[in-house]
Amino acid sequence: MNFPAEVAELIMDRCQHISTLASCSLVCRAWHPRAKFWLFAAPIKVVGVPDIEAFVTTLQHPLCTLHPYIHSLSIRQSSSNPSLLNHVIPVLARLSNLTSLEIVAENALLSDESRTIFRSNFRAIRHLLLRMTFSTCADAADLVSSFPLLESLHLYARWIGSASSPASSLPVGLHTLDIDGFLKDALGWLLSYPPSPALSSVQLREVVARELEIVIQYVRFVAATLKSFKLSFLDVRAESEFLGSRLDVIRTPELRVLEITGRDCNDAALIVHMLSSLEAPLLEELSFTNLISVNPRQFAWAQLEHRLCSPAYVHLRKVTITTLPHLRPGIRSQLQRLHDRDLLDFVFPQGLR
Repeated sequence: MNFPAEVAELIMDRCQHISTLASCSLVCRAWHPRAKFWLFAAPIKVVGVPDIEAFVTTLQHPLCTLHPYIHSLSIRQSSSNPSLLNHVIPVLARLSNLTSLEIVAENALLSDESRTIFRSNFRAIRHLLLRMTFSTCADAADLVSSFPLLESLHLYARWIGSASSPASSLPVGLHTLDIDGFLKDALGWLLSYPPSPALSSVQLREVVARELEIVIQYVRFVAATLKSFKLSFLDVRAESEFLGSRLDVIRTPELRVLEITGRDCNDAALIVHMLSSLEAPLLEELSFTNLISVNPRQFAWAQLEHRLCSPAYVHLRKVTITTLPHLRPGIRSQLQRLHDRDLLDFVFPQGLR
């Protein structure tokens, strides 16, 4: 072709239409690699048994050439066929350039063969999300520790037993850790090894009352490098236990983002209690939820405003509150000084404006 390939590639680099990129990939051999690269730049999402089976059939076809182009894959399996995942894993081993993998299959239990394939063939993975069941905590730990290049881990796992102690530490390049599940076992494992020096973002979900002590212990454990910390409680009991606890000061010199989500729908008191325990001179963003009237707990709101307007939070630039539209005026009046400084940002639950 007389048309310069460089110009065509520049155009394809800016194209966002899948059908157009698919057409470009069929024009000629010179256009094919660039078009195919952008066709698979976005994550491939495979949802449900029929789509999973069709995807596997495609990858197994002798004429399939897609394997090296798939970099990001998301598989969401329904609970109707929990054993299907173990038939999928051997096929995924052919994806040599896979760097991001998401598997949501809550009732699926990986076989020994599948775990071996995982550890041997997915060593290029940098971003991993797993929502599934394991035999033991050690099985989960050994699996996620087998990816030497892992940078972000989202582990929403359950396990049947936890008698054996994990013998593997997380990769040193891990910077984002998001855990939901049996936190007492998971954090007990993580506390057994030095934290990743790159770890900067931690999210601990659905904390129950019996896990509070080890959660605070882990926050103190990683406090030196922590830049973002998000914590959510499973129920009102866990929230009450937290409010009644006495916490020593935790120094988080790098912390920029703090988010607390309770189940009493009024997190002002939770935020005040957490801030009283954190020494965070660089805090920039604060987020919490309020879905009830502010009048019964005006003292907590006054404490919150007083604390956030102090010189200790000179870098604060946004306070995000998830609330209901009719509650916004009351919250604004309780945090008037923050409103005057244009720091308040209100977010409404989906479907409400």
